[in-house]
Amino acid sequence: MKTIQLYKSMLIIAMVFIAGSCTNFEDLADDPNKATSVPPSMLLTEVLRGMNNLDAEGPWSGAQRDNQFWAISFDYYGEQDYNWKSDSLRYTTLSNVKAMDKEVAKLDTKNKYGALAKFFNAYFFDYMSKRVGDIPMSEALQANSGQVITKPKYDTQKDVYIEVLNLLNEANDQITAAKAEVGTGAVEGDFLYNGDLDKWQKAINVFHLRVLISLSKKTSEINVAAEFRQMIENPSKYPLMTGIEDNMKRNFSDENLNNYPLNPGNFGRNRNRNIMGATYLNILKANNDPRIYKVADPAAFYFNAADPLNLNAYVAANTGDEQGPMQVASDQGKLSYPNEKRYYSSYVGEAYILIGYAEQQFIIAEAINRGWVTGDAADFYNKGIQASMDFYGVNSTDITTFLNSSNIVYKGNNADGLEQILTQKYVAFFQNSEREAYFNYRRTGIPAFNVGPANKNGGKIPTRWKYPQAEFENNAENVKAALDRQYGGTDDINAVMWLLK
Repeated sequence: MKTIQLYKSMLIIAMVFIAGSCTNFEDLADDPNKATSVPPSMLLTEVLRGMNNLDAEGPWSGAQRDNQFWAISFDYYGEQDYNWKSDSLRYTTLSNVKAMDKEVAKLDTKNKYGALAKFFNAYFFDYMSKRVGDIPMSEALQANSGQVITKPKYDTQKDVYIEVLNLLNEANDQITAAKAEVGTGAVEGDFLYNGDLDKWQKAINVFHLRVLISLSKKTSEINVAAEFRQMIENPSKYPLMTGIEDNMKRNFSDENLNNYPLNPGNFGRNRNRNIMGATYLNILKANNDPRIYKVADPAAFYFNAADPLNLNAYVAANTGDEQGPMQVASDQGKLSYPNEKRYYSSYVGEAYILIGYAEQQFIIAEAINRGWVTGDAADFYNKGIQASMDFYGVNSTDITTFLNSSNIVYKGNNADGLEQILTQKYVAFFQNSEREAYFNYRRTGIPAFNVGPANKNGGKIPTRWKYPQAEFENNAENVKAALDRQYGGTDDINAVMWLLK
């Protein structure tokens, strides 16, 4: 890919936009030294760059430690605690979406970029709200009688999600219109799908299903089951992914600054501080899962060359473990590292999935289990597992053996079956899909996350992040009102938002 060079130029474009929830693009037109018109294709690339927040949430990032996929043994490079602080909001990226929408109005064919703009608005409002709760939405990035709203009100999380669902329905309709206008491959600036509107529509609809299933506790307030059913029963209107080739994924390359995070260049630097996480690896061990040989190496201390597939040699670190003893065990060769062949033999590595086919299949299986739609939950569950195994290149014989094993055969539309679906969904999220593994745990409690002395949050896994300090400095009245309304006035990382009640 040549996106890195393009990203450098995008930094100039980004300077055009004012960060924050009160940005007004119109005000920038008065400055003759700033660009007043930017092609939607260039804005799209910048929005996608913001969406691919790889340093913060990509493979082998801190987010993936919070997902309990891996642990870090050196406190100099990071910690294992859950004493979360504030999270950044994404209004800077949304200002680029707003600008893209403005430029779209000048085009003869408006639908293709307009549909994507609606999706991005839905994506980033969901991104922010599920992290903190209520957020500015209706007054964010808006002008009032030609004046910037510098202190936007906070919309309730319920209203945010009603609007997110509306935007996703509108995006689907508009992308259908766009395909009638320009065909399927006419979106420039797209480094995820190379402009393929068919694939974009499928991904948007899978994201729509993700949002609906995330609202599983709110079926009495929002008719999510009926909306889910409408989508599943109308595949011509709401096309979905048909295989892993439809995954929305970010590819890496051997170009500078676009390498996979683990690669030959940093083998000597981080090989012995990246430890496989027990929450994840122990699920693979318990089920004799062939994916374990793809993602992890056996601990050297326990490895026996005469019995190379012995699962007892695969030893992970608990997320709650103190780092000192963890480092001692690592130095003694008693812990498993990421698979050297898979993760350190190439700068390209593996694709990073943002929205994928395996997740889609597990979501539908869960919806059937919950009684939202009719169908064969076992079939979708099995296809989700197979899609994940195909991603890792597991051979068909091993896949069949695994699917027929007693621990894996679907136990029915009951609590046990739901636990199986959610557990395998967690496994499929390994090093992918940002924090979806955590968000699914937060919603369902499955799988159980490890808590130990390194937790530093009173033995709890947090349920949210704090609002940014800038909001208290620049929009104090409204952020305090939002805290009073939701959390009794405290910006507590263990408080329970509307989404989870």
